[in-house]
Amino acid sequence: MNNFRKINKDEAKILLDKVLFKTFFHDIEWQGFLEKQFKWLRFEYYLYKPVSPDASQGGNELFFEVARVGKKNISLPFCEYGGPLPLEENIDFKEFEKDVFKEFGQNTKIKFHPRIKIGNEKSDNLTHWIENLKNTSEQELLDSFRKTLRHEIKKAQEHGIKIKKCPASPVGGENSKELKRFYNLYVANLKRKKTVPYPWQIIQFLYQSPSSELLVAIYKGKIIAGDMFLHYSGFVYYFLSASDHKYRNFGAAHLILWEKIKSLIGKDVIFDFGATPKDSSLNVFKKGWRGKEYPILQLGIKKSFEALRSSKLRNLFALLPNFIIKKISSALLKYRI
Repeated sequence: MNNFRKINKDEAKILLDKVLFKTFFHDIEWQGFLEKQFKWLRFEYYLYKPVSPDASQGGNELFFEVARVGKKNISLPFCEYGGPLPLEENIDFKEFEKDVFKEFGQNTKIKFHPRIKIGNEKSDNLTHWIENLKNTSEQELLDSFRKTLRHEIKKAQEHGIKIKKCPASPVGGENSKELKRFYNLYVANLKRKKTVPYPWQIIQFLYQSPSSELLVAIYKGKIIAGDMFLHYSGFVYYFLSASDHKYRNFGAAHLILWEKIKSLIGKDVIFDFGATPKDSSLNVFKKGWRGKEYPILQLGIKKSFEALRSSKLRNLFALLPNFIIKKISSALLKYRI
């Protein structure tokens, strides 16, 4: 008997109100926007309920979203997390792993949010969470950071860098100009890393979302860095960052993060630094904030974009003008997810 029952969007919305936990990326409206934006992507929704002698102790129900991208099945694209959402506390994830590949095939990638425990602690990707902000003072938090990190924060303050929140505004307004400046920095940053950036439409959609927040660093009247955060289910998620390479030694990125984390003191939330390869320099940076480390577990195929990392095409990509990269990012993005 099939343990996955395909459901429609209306049924999916009902189940999303019943799950124990969800992220911003599980939102049906967000997924509908992606389907309109990318013709090569389609979402499907399932209720997973194993019917077998081994499932006699309970319902073991999960809500499961999957994006069809060509011959691949991705649990949640454009997201470092994904995976099924439990409707009950005790889930047999070993049985789910067996059933999901039987149903969708081996060309399937499923990631799990660290809040969902599946009993396997090995992973090549990690995240760091600053927890217990409700009961931490500003000085205690600052003192816990790595010394070099505190130095960068102080350096940015001495440069006179100011941090500003950019509220959403109608297209063409002042805040839209600030968003475009942030996006230009973001594209330039990813070009240097030889990585495909998200298209402008995604950034604009997120900016208009009440779950999103954009903070920018201003030096002598000019935006030199910015960070985009997403708020959901007791988490503040560090989603995107960008900075002007000319001012890379000014500590602006550190100051933005510090101002955001500082604003959360006394609140019952977790600050999530997002996914990082465990052996990367970025992971060293995130460790400096002294958050607790959690694995990001994955079933199935490795990130498809990794196949292009050693390609000479990446070097050619880095030589393209920024305006060309913006135009072709939508078409290339499916190789990144």
